Amino acid sequence: MNDPEGGRILIVDDDPIIIRILASALDHYDVLMFAKSGAEALNMIRQYEFDVILLDASLPDTDGFDVCRQLQARPIASEARVIFITGRTNADDETRALNSGAVDFIRKPVNVEVVQARVRTHLSLKLATDRLRRQSRVDGLTGVSNRLELETALRREWQTARRLQRPVSLVFFDIDFFKKLNDSQGHRMGDQHLQTVAKLLASAAKRGNDLVARYGGEEFVLLLPGAPMQWAASVAENLLAELAAMKLPHHESPYGFVTMSAGVASEVPTDENYERLVEQADQALYRAKNNRRNMVVKFGS
Repeated sequence: MNDPEGGRILIVDDDPIIIRILASALDHYDVLMFAKSGAEALNMIRQYEFDVILLDASLPDTDGFDVCRQLQARPIASEARVIFITGRTNADDETRALNSGAVDFIRKPVNVEVVQARVRTHLSLKLATDRLRRQSRVDGLTGVSNRLELETALRREWQTARRLQRPVSLVFFDIDFFKKLNDSQGHRMGDQHLQTVAKLLASAAKRGNDLVARYGGEEFVLLLPGAPMQWAASVAENLLAELAAMKLPHHESPYGFVTMSAGVASEVPTDENYERLVEQADQALYRAKNNRRNMVVKFGS
């Protein structure tokens, strides 16, 4: 037996014979799941992520076209590539399938080799798109998330926190006297220090929804969903102490080594205005940098 191939496949069909045929044709993929109705399929899609969905146009409770349209309304689910497999032979049905968001249309009775080839092609395209998407969300120098990914994550976590009535905390970090460091030690050394700081901050993102992002230049952000102000401030204090303990040389700093300042903001959302949290953390950071630097300031304190 061949080793499983990467790929998460969902088969949606109420015909047990078709399910057996497709399962046999695709059993070399590492995730292969089945649904016999539109409702069951949508429930599974809410729980799991799939790369390719093989969808019958005629289901007991609805039609595949409606299922496909509902998938397009879900940000993560819409990334799956939907292939219709159906006994309908009308050209209008094929057009309708493609207009509802499908990428391909295979007529029954199925040809196993055709199914395997189409799934392989669309899975390759999906995985390549995923790689490009991940690259577009990562800062090329430091390897942490970029500002675009932070915006996406913050918007998502803000909505979740509003629904659950729990806090969201944001910490802005800025490397102190970074321009002087670049001028005196060169941009190559500056880049190395940026990478070191990014790695340090990433070590604090210990929970699944925590996120570290490079906001721009020498500025980084740590997103801590569910963390109250005091917890976030404590995390920031520890990170500043860890960086100072490294004693990375910085002769143009009054401290003699690389330090950073931090501003912390925290809020239990009551509206859609997540930008307010960004402004608050930025204001707290501004106060830290206009004080003695190498310190943590909490917004409102």
